[in-house]
Amino acid sequence: MKRILIATAIAAATFTTASHACTSIAWNTDFGTLTTRTNDWVEATSPILGTIKAGTVRFTHGVEGQGATYKTQYNILAILAYGGLVHDGVNSEGMQVNTLYYAPMTMKDSGSKTISQLAFGEFLIANYATVEEVVQNIATIKTELASHPLIPNAPTFHWSLTDKSGDRLVIEHDEDGISIYRGDDAMVMTNQPSQQTHLDAWSTASGKISKTWSEADFGSTGNTNPRDRFLHASYFSEQLTQPSSSVNGMMKLATTAFRIPHDAANREVNGVMAGYATEWSLTQNLDTGEAVWEYLWGDTWTNVKFNFYDILKSNKDIRFKMDDPKLAGNITQKIIASGR
Repeated sequence: MKRILIATAIAAATFTTASHACTSIAWNTDFGTLTTRTNDWVEATSPILGTIKAGTVRFTHGVEGQGATYKTQYNILAILAYGGLVHDGVNSEGMQVNTLYYAPMTMKDSGSKTISQLAFGEFLIANYATVEEVVQNIATIKTELASHPLIPNAPTFHWSLTDKSGDRLVIEHDEDGISIYRGDDAMVMTNQPSQQTHLDAWSTASGKISKTWSEADFGSTGNTNPRDRFLHASYFSEQLTQPSSSVNGMMKLATTAFRIPHDAANREVNGVMAGYATEWSLTQNLDTGEAVWEYLWGDTWTNVKFNFYDILKSNKDIRFKMDDPKLAGNITQKIIASGR
């Protein structure tokens, strides 16, 4: 999702028909709490890595002139979308948010003091240091579905939160209220239908497997739909053994997320088959700050490293292009040097 504008009619139309197909997975290891996520979309999104400093005034509906304002309590480093919305981010206390598409999302409140789906994930990592704090306060957060001037229809999301203690939470706003999944039930996340539906499908599939082996039938049809991606990630992440190092663990975890192949058929829009693919992936260690970013779109294929704690400690204002084809190696200092 994430560009300052949507470049094509196909992108706009496909956005509104539930094509946003991402996967998020967490793993608690002896070397720290590790997370990985893919970002799958119909076009290049020009991702920007940016900082938001503690004390910054932000908009509760994500856009100036809509809703109210609030001040951030923690420093944030995030992948920014649509001119400044937090798509994915981690705060200075080591709590991370992943934003994924979720078609059934329902937010019923209204008013200037509500938090919209466009700012909800940002608001959580801006104001809370741990998953436990979010759980204790989430019932007090009034939410509202809001539109964005650059998006043809109001997008809908659900969120995963992971902190460096290893605690993990999936939050879904459903017709009958807020649904939260914590711990083991939150370690794998894809898209609609509900997290509970995916967990039930995995429970049924895994119960038929007498042992984990290469020809086990765990229920996947081999497609890219959310159900298959959830089963794929659950099946392979369940087989992971303790890593030999942080890098080894991050590498292992990254391989369990299903990547959407380029040119994969998505759906027909105005008589044309729209494709989509994994544009980028981000794997992180919430204890050490290590991060591995891979970007693969068009003629750009990069795999680089950075440390998000070092970047946050620099206390610089940063807006750094993450789709630059010349990026290579460890780019921590390059990112810091780009800031003001």
